[in-house]
Amino acid sequence: MSAAVAYLAPMIFLGFAGFRLALSSGARTDPVQRAICGFAACSGLALLVNAPPTLRVLEPVVATEPVIWATRALKAYALTFLALLAVSLGSDDRRESGRRARRHHVGALLFQLVAAALFAASGVRVVPGAVVVEGSVALFLVYTALFVLYGVGCLALLCVALLRRAAAVGPGRLRAGLRILTLAGAVGAVWTGWGLSDIVSTAGTGRQPLGEHPVATLLSAVTALLVLAGTTVTLWGGPLAAPGRRLRARRRHRALGPLWRALHEATPEIALAPASDRLRPGWRTAEFALYRRVIEIHDGLLLLRPHFPTDAAYPPEGPTVAPGAAAADAARISRALENRRRGVAPGGAAGPPTPPPGGDTLEDEVAHLLRVTQEFTRARNTPGPRARAGG
Repeated sequence: MSAAVAYLAPMIFLGFAGFRLALSSGARTDPVQRAICGFAACSGLALLVNAPPTLRVLEPVVATEPVIWATRALKAYALTFLALLAVSLGSDDRRESGRRARRHHVGALLFQLVAAALFAASGVRVVPGAVVVEGSVALFLVYTALFVLYGVGCLALLCVALLRRAAAVGPGRLRAGLRILTLAGAVGAVWTGWGLSDIVSTAGTGRQPLGEHPVATLLSAVTALLVLAGTTVTLWGGPLAAPGRRLRARRRHRALGPLWRALHEATPEIALAPASDRLRPGWRTAEFALYRRVIEIHDGLLLLRPHFPTDAAYPPEGPTVAPGAAAADAARISRALENRRRGVAPGGAAGPPTPPPGGDTLEDEVAHLLRVTQEFTRARNTPGPRARAGG
């Protein structure tokens, strides 16, 4: 496993911890923020120290055995923070949450004391590339199994709390974030449970590979990315979503082109933008260009009003977004354009009503005009449509 991959997860965790601390000035008093930051910081430090390149650097300088114990203790503290996060999410009663948090603190302290005693009694020694148990292999196996069970238990508490909280909130980014964090907890449980593979190797040989296993490194990176995604989901509608909105606006602006060009050819005065912006709007102005194109299309329809056919059955009853409305609007626009070309005004100066808007919001209107454009383009590409274009 390359050094870049080995350091991916710790950098994500530590960067995320710093980001959350900078973002939330109340992290010290908010138990949720405190637990999230504590988990990220402890996980990042543990993975940073336990990365094989770091251990190779530290080996000639300090005794490696205490370093190995310290990294596992940091992992255990990270898991404790997850249990505390579950407590904070599981109850809105601060007094009850405080009592449960104190019990978890006591349980975490007892676990750390027992784990330290088992690690010391095992007689662990570090040799190049491996951890060798020179004392009691059985005690070391108990230590490893206890660590895995503690970690999986903390993660199970968190997943249950996240699932309950997700079920209690309505659809939206918050629920999506909670579900992503639940998935992160599940992957984290697999990552923690991977420690059971150490039991198999240690029982047979009395040795464990030094540092993170490649599979565990990959699982830690996936967990870190999911935690980052789940806890920043509320930002997706802001700066993080801007590139997607702009790209979608440019695609829609281009998709409305056939209808706009037909109207512009008949009524050139509808153009509000310079010629260069009409063809390909700028990246930063794409959303405004789409809004302007919708306005120009409606201006063109108003100028075509005297030329629209006087169909007795139009406007249709019900909303214009009903099935078939786009095809009906496209047909009327095609006939109006043909009538203007021929100088025919069936409805006189005032003319019949133009096609109504496609909805109450800009999003609805753009969606309807896209359907109208598709029908309009299809009709113009079908042989003989102008034969029916009379008034």
